[in-house]
Amino acid sequence: MTRSNLYITLTGGEFLKCVADSSSAPEQGYIVEELILPLLALRDPDEELELLREHCTMDEQRSNADYRWEIDLAARIIRFYEESYHEAKDTFKKGLDLTGRYLSYLKKIETDTDKFTKRQFKYLSNKELVGRANGLPDLKWDDEAHELRRRSLVANGGFIYRMKGSHLVIIKDE
Repeated sequence: MTRSNLYITLTGGEFLKCVADSSSAPEQGYIVEELILPLLALRDPDEELELLREHCTMDEQRSNADYRWEIDLAARIIRFYEESYHEAKDTFKKGLDLTGRYLSYLKKIETDTDKFTKRQFKYLSNKELVGRANGLPDLKWDDEAHELRRRSLVANGGFIYRMKGSHLVIIKDE
């Protein structure tokens, strides 16, 4: 069992701490597929908090946690670190950055649809893909929408887009 202390900023800006008591290394799949990806799909602080309550012990930290997850749902950024506890100072310290393990796991769990859309749109920039989606009739851009979600996820906060009215707009594209 691997424990993690989670430091989370909800979409509305509220900050909280909690503990994931089991299967919290990305390679084990549980925390990524059952908690992080569903959290990133939500954009409502109340729903995010409800999901966290299902999977975590709220308002606690554990001195025997192996990892630290920093989850910023407002900025759509996930960071993953080693966690250490200094008993004499009663403090937790962020250790080595392990975020690459999380991103590697995301690539490992790519679906056939992910691979298809990645190939289909590999020559389009994010701006061009958004323009293409906006130029299509409503509900006729499933592949484009899937690829935009995939790109946003693996960019880990480097590419953010939103729906404004009936069009997609790019908020951030690094």
